[in-house]
Amino acid sequence: MHKLIVFWLRLLLLACFFWANNAKTEDVATLDFIYVNANTGEAAGGHTAIRLGSTVFHYQFYPQGQFLLVRESWSHFRYVYNELRNRTIFVAQISLTPPVYVKLRNHFTRLLIAQQHDLDQLHVAEAQLSILKRLASGAEQLEMDFVGLFDAEKVDDADMLHLYERIQQQLGHDYLKHLRQQIEARLVDLVDEYEVESNGISWVARLQALLLERELLQLLTTGASLTEDSVLGSMVATKLTVKQRSILEGYREKLAVSVVGLLQSQRLDRSKSLMLQTARYLVVSRSLATGTLLTLDPFSSQANLVTVKQKNELPGLQAQLQQDALQAKHGFFTEAAHPDIAYAILESSMGRWHEIAGVARHGNVVRVEPGILLPARTGSVSITEQFFPRDKLLALIDDNQVKMSQLQQRIDEQYAYDLMLRNCATELLRGLNSAFVDKATGQRELGGWLAPDDGLVFIPSQFYSQIAARYPIQEEELFPSRRLRQMDEFYRQDDNLSVWLRESNTLSSTVYTPRTEDTPFLFFTDDTLLLRPVQGIANLLWGAANSVGGVFTLPVDGGERLHQGMRGMFYSLPELVFSNIRKGTYGFAETTTVGP
Repeated sequence: MHKLIVFWLRLLLLACFFWANNAKTEDVATLDFIYVNANTGEAAGGHTAIRLGSTVFHYQFYPQGQFLLVRESWSHFRYVYNELRNRTIFVAQISLTPPVYVKLRNHFTRLLIAQQHDLDQLHVAEAQLSILKRLASGAEQLEMDFVGLFDAEKVDDADMLHLYERIQQQLGHDYLKHLRQQIEARLVDLVDEYEVESNGISWVARLQALLLERELLQLLTTGASLTEDSVLGSMVATKLTVKQRSILEGYREKLAVSVVGLLQSQRLDRSKSLMLQTARYLVVSRSLATGTLLTLDPFSSQANLVTVKQKNELPGLQAQLQQDALQAKHGFFTEAAHPDIAYAILESSMGRWHEIAGVARHGNVVRVEPGILLPARTGSVSITEQFFPRDKLLALIDDNQVKMSQLQQRIDEQYAYDLMLRNCATELLRGLNSAFVDKATGQRELGGWLAPDDGLVFIPSQFYSQIAARYPIQEEELFPSRRLRQMDEFYRQDDNLSVWLRESNTLSSTVYTPRTEDTPFLFFTDDTLLLRPVQGIANLLWGAANSVGGVFTLPVDGGERLHQGMRGMFYSLPELVFSNIRKGTYGFAETTTVGP
C-alpha cells in the first residue's frame, strides 16, 4: 500500500477517534447487535449493524455496485437512520471481556484497511491508465489533484513569498534550485525505469509525484496565490479573539515546519502533502491578516452535483450544519494533541455549511461528497517532455488495461451484493465470525454463534430474532423513529383521538412534510394495525391517482410523477396484509437530542 494512502487512512481513523473523544463517549466492553426496521427504497428489507462502544460497523450498497464495510460513530448512525430516515432501531447487547472487545475492534479495523487497499489499487490503476492515454495523445498538460487550489497567474503573494524565504533561510538559498534540478534528472531517468517499482510505487505514480512537486517549486518561486474560489469565508462575521489568533499563529508555524520537513524528507509520495500543507499555510495566513476564520474549499473534483428539490428543508439543514461547524471550530481551538485532525474536521464542517448556505441564497445545485473532506481540487500541470515513443505508450496502455480489467473483476466479485447470499446481515456475520480461528473459540468468547447460512438469517428481522435466541443478551434498547417519538409527546400533552386524526395523514400532519423520495401516500400505517388494510387501500388509490396524473405531466417532468405514483402503489401493497414498509423521511433533524 502506498505510504500516502496509509497516511490518509490513518488520518481518517484518528479522526473517528477524535470525534469519539470530543463527544466524551466512553466505550464499554460490549457487543451490540442492531436492527433498523424497513422504509422505502433500498431500506425495504430493514438493515443490520453492530456497535462496539461508540463505533458502528455495517455494510452498505454503493451506486457503483459495490457492497462495502462502513465505520461511523453511533451518534451519526442514529442521526441518519433514526432521525432522517425515520426508522426505529432495536439494540441487543452482550457483554465481552476486554481482550475480546479489543480483538473485535482491531479485527473490523483491519477489514476496513484491507478493503480500502483494494479500492485504492483500483483507483490508482484507473489514474495510471488515464495518464498513459493522455501521454499517448500528445497532451501537453495533465490534470492533477491539489493544483487547482493555486492561481499560477496571480504571483507575488506576500505569504507565499514569506514561506519561500523561510525555506531558503533554513535549507539554503540554492536548495530549491538543486531540488528542481534533481526532479528534472529523475524525470529523464523515468524513461528507463518504466518496468520498475520503487518502494511499491508504480512508474506512473512516481511521474505524478515528480510533476506535482516540480509545479509546487514553481509556485513557491513565483509567489503564487490561492485561487479566490478555493477560499471560503466565515459565515458568521465574528472577529478572531486574541486567544484564537494565538492558536492560529501556532498552527501556521506548525504548517511551515511541516513544509520544510517534507522538502528534506526522502518520501517518494510527499508531493500531495506538500501541496495541501502549503495551501493551508496560505489560508491560515489570510485568516490572520483579515482577522476572520477562513478555510479551503474542502470539496474535491469528484464531488457529486445534486439538485435540491425541496428548498423548504434547507433552513433546518443549514442550522444543523451551522451547529456542526461551530462545534468543529470549538474543537480546533481547544485541541492540542492532534491539531491537523481537528483542522481537517473544521475544514470539512465549514465547507458543508457554506455549500448549503450558498444554495439557500441562490441556485439549486449542491455538491455532495461523503466522509471527511480534504481539499484536492484538480488543475493542469504542463509537460513538455516526451517520456516514451508512441508505440511504447500504446503497449503500456494495453498492458495496463488487462491488469485493470483483472483487478476490476476481482473487486466486483469480492465486494458484490446478493439479496440472499451477500447482504447486510450475512456479511456482518461473516466479518464477525472471521475474527475467531474456529466456531468453538467464537462460541466460547461471544457466548453464542450464528452462521450467515443459518435458516432465514439473511432477512434483517430474522437476523435480529436469531441473535436474541443464540446469544446471552444482557440488555435490549429501543429507539423509536422520529415521528413515533413526536407522536408519543403529543399523546402526553393532548387528547389522543384529536392527535391521531390530525397526525395520521400527510395532509394535516404537523410533524411531516411530504417528500418526493417517500412516494405519494395519504396515511401513516406504522403506528396502526387493525386499520392498516383500510388505510393501505386509500394509499393504493392515492398512488394510482398520482400515476394517472403523471401521464398528463409526462412531457413536463419526464415521467417523474408517474414513476413515483407507481412506487407509491407498490409500497402500499404490504399494508393490505397488515404489514408496513413506508414511514416517511425527513430532510434534516429538528431535534438536538441526536447529532451527527
